[in-house]
Amino acid sequence: MGSVPDGVYHIKFNGDQFLTVGEEGAVTLLPARDDRQKFEVRRTPGGNYAISKASSIWPSPFVCYDGAPATPYEGARLRVRVSDFPTCEWKITEGSQPGTFTIVVAGDGQPLTVGIAPIAIFPPFLQLTSGSDEDLGWTFEEAK
Repeated sequence: MGSVPDGVYHIKFNGDQFLTVGEEGAVTLLPARDDRQKFEVRRTPGGNYAISKASSIWPSPFVCYDGAPATPYEGARLRVRVSDFPTCEWKITEGSQPGTFTIVVAGDGQPLTVGIAPIAIFPPFLQLTSGSDEDLGWTFEEAK
């Protein structure tokens, strides 16, 4: 798969952890599948992607980082932010492992990817990182 088509997905890390909307809109990883783990992925007019919580409400809950739309920084936590339009756009590029992808903040500057925070808590939260040995990539599984 060279790119991710528009659709609703379960976004997985290492095959068994799913992107999940947690308390207060924090984006975390959990193993079970439920409705908090369905995300809509859509191309934006500029060729990047918007990632939102699959929902029929408007305005939509988009995946973003703390401080957006200000310049992203390493360590910024991922959160779901309700907005009329995506305040964060992402590049989804081929990952380092076959069939995986890397989710990168769109824009100029240092590439910051979505990774796991290096803090031993459960559930682990996600943050922007400049790279990590654990950032092996994400898979997009069509949600039913």
